[in-house]
Amino acid sequence: MSVSSQGRGRDNRPVQNTFQTWVGLAATTIIVIAIILLATAAGHGAAALFDVLSEIHEPRAFAAGEIESLITARVAASLFAFQAVTVICVLLVNAYRRRVTGSSLLNFSMPRGGLRTLALAVVALIALATCFASLVLFFNPEALRNDLQPFAEMMRSRTWWLILLAAGVGAPLAEELLFRGLIFEALRRSPFGFIGAMVISALCWALLHANYSAYGLGAIALIGLYLAWLRERTGSLLAPIVCHSIYNSLIIALMVLTPDSSLSAG
Repeated sequence: MSVSSQGRGRDNRPVQNTFQTWVGLAATTIIVIAIILLATAAGHGAAALFDVLSEIHEPRAFAAGEIESLITARVAASLFAFQAVTVICVLLVNAYRRRVTGSSLLNFSMPRGGLRTLALAVVALIALATCFASLVLFFNPEALRNDLQPFAEMMRSRTWWLILLAAGVGAPLAEELLFRGLIFEALRRSPFGFIGAMVISALCWALLHANYSAYGLGAIALIGLYLAWLRERTGSLLAPIVCHSIYNSLIIALMVLTPDSSLSAG
């Protein structure tokens, strides 16, 4: 029996029996792990290819600032590959699901209220992140500096704009499709419900940034909770994508405009 033939719940989402639900969640878990592994392999492959093409490890004379620019471009190439593979895989999974079940995990429609809703969502995210960052600066300023330092160093290179594209365009598309799209919606339609889907998807997203400090992981998880709530509230991925994009772009812009000394240790 197809999902669509079993009726819909109060929130208009397809209703599944318990066995189908847990089988679906297990399949989604395997798919997500496979996507992340494949995307990670693509990122490493892109970095290796970049090394060969740029001859970055060859013993030769480099112009002033060239090494920094090449390293930044190498990071960007790896990110672009990871993000592209993630987006393609999620879209393929969703297309297959639509063909089999008639339902989609992805919705990109404009939320009710249009641009006003999007603007308010962005302002709320910036306010939330600013409050949390202020608390971190009060209790442990070194943690925030250490989390931002690697990116701040890349912002001083000539190829900093590649990181802006990766963080402001690639990351919002790839991560929102995967975490607030595929993962959140699969969990939302299960016994975990909205709260479980919001918490689990936020924690999974935080794990993707495991190189951050505990404070950084806390910030990522908090923002993940907000973006999941926004996904539920608006019924669309457009608002989380726009918020994620503008937030990341503002962080990059601040690092470009901030004096080097303000992010240095000590």
